[in-house]
Amino acid sequence: MNDPTRIDMNACATLSLADAALVLGIHRSTASELYRRGEFPLPVLQIGHRCRVTKIHLERFLLGGTADADASDGGA
Repeated sequence: MNDPTRIDMNACATLSLADAALVLGIHRSTASELYRRGEFPLPVLQIGHRCRVTKIHLERFLLGGTADADASDGGA
């Protein structure tokens, strides 16, 4: 049975900033610099000293050019 209210703990929902940079085709130092300047094109979660990017925001950015944290799926 597939319960949609359960979180699949085997699938990670985030990527490191370095892994996101690899997917985007940029060097990790470029991604870090963009993040430090507040110019990284995706929302970045800072958890402790680690920076994480959600896979859903990365996918939205790659498919449609927007990854705003408050972007709606249904369009307005």
